[in-house]
Amino acid sequence: MKYQICGGKFDFEWNLHPDVNILAGINGSGKSTMLDCICALLSVGALPKEISFLESLRITFDNQKYISYEHIEVKDTIRNIEKKAQKDDKYRRVLSEISEIKNDAGNDYRKITSVRFEMGIASFDDINMTLHELHELINIDVISTFDNALRQSEAVRKLSDENVKTELDWNIEKLQKRYLDYQLNISKKKDVIIENSENIKEYLALLKKPHSLFMNIIDTLFGETGKKLDRDKNEISFLSDKNEITPFQLSSGEKQLLIILLTVLLQDNNQSILFMDEPEISLHIEWQKKLIGFIRDLNPNVQVILATHSPGIIMDGWLDKVSEIRDIVIDKNSEK
Repeated sequence: MKYQICGGKFDFEWNLHPDVNILAGINGSGKSTMLDCICALLSVGALPKEISFLESLRITFDNQKYISYEHIEVKDTIRNIEKKAQKDDKYRRVLSEISEIKNDAGNDYRKITSVRFEMGIASFDDINMTLHELHELINIDVISTFDNALRQSEAVRKLSDENVKTELDWNIEKLQKRYLDYQLNISKKKDVIIENSENIKEYLALLKKPHSLFMNIIDTLFGETGKKLDRDKNEISFLSDKNEITPFQLSSGEKQLLIILLTVLLQDNNQSILFMDEPEISLHIEWQKKLIGFIRDLNPNVQVILATHSPGIIMDGWLDKVSEIRDIVIDKNSEK
């Protein structure tokens, strides 16, 4: 997979590995902005309004299918766009929303030019895969590692536990619900295996392996502070000297690690892309070193894409997966 981003002072081209990709660079070098753009285009087919400098973004997959974004300015006038639409399928799709363009006349109109996968060497009509269909094939998870205070909107107050006070807490609560569904799904699969399979023990072991691995990893890491998962409960809960500890009572680093590993477990070994921006925040250096390995153990089918400036993340054999931001950037001014 390859990302091409144009706009601002620099253009970027980043060729990705199928398993692990680490974008490194100093603060302010553009790592987070680059991840934000890619996440937004793959997740919702739109870019954040504050990224007004971006001219184009193209995500090309190994099979040469791609998703593309282009910044179009209405200053060109609607008539010019109509002329371009005669030769360019992207502009024809823009014209399908011409009324919205007219309402914003005089302002920059930012629109995804293709929410479909398109075959670069074939006609536009050959491929018709929407973002929704993409998400049916690939899980896309974006993990926030910042423990900001939660905005107490009415919806949040109605839906959340009184212990949910930060963004990490909110993410944990949502994952708790998915975790219960995950276990229910395992139980259903177990019943099917028992009813239809000859090698029952072998299949059951394979079915339970990711969940057992997750619990063992958590117990190993959290055991250093005297905590272990309460395996008698369906929801995530911990024991420390026989005292119950909820996930909301964990430290920021423990919450963050739990969110990352639980998210990967819930991918259920499906093809997935996991985005993380500076996951080392609040994590002990030893946890940083083990993080990527644990993620890949829990789901060998996940492609990890993260930004970091911590050497700890790459210590455990991931140096060859690192791309320095300065090495994938093209200084347009240097070409003049």
